[in-house]
Amino acid sequence: MTVLTSVGRDRASNVLKPRVDQIRKFDLLPSLLMGGLVLAGVLCYVWQPIQVVRLGYQVEYLAGERAGLIRQQKELRLDVARLRSLRRVEEIARQQLGLTSPKPGQVITVESLPSTITDNNL
Repeated sequence: MTVLTSVGRDRASNVLKPRVDQIRKFDLLPSLLMGGLVLAGVLCYVWQPIQVVRLGYQVEYLAGERAGLIRQQKELRLDVARLRSLRRVEEIARQQLGLTSPKPGQVITVESLPSTITDNNL
């Protein structure tokens, strides 16, 4: 009799199992869809403040970098002005190149040409 009971259970489970699986599939589908929509909504809701904070940090970083570049630009302009200084050029000419100031008879002054005369007319 144990064999009959066992066979009866197998037959009943084979008949009922596909039906139960179909019911479970259709019961889970709306729940999964609803869960997915809720998860997507929560992610969108949380993503915006995180993005704002991340962009805020990026703005702060770029502002600091900009301030550093402005400071560097000022230093470079100061260096250019110092290097172009006529006093510095004259000092280099005297010390390194051995040049001296011209004597009064060595300087020749050239008058500028009138603006109406062009290079073609010369």
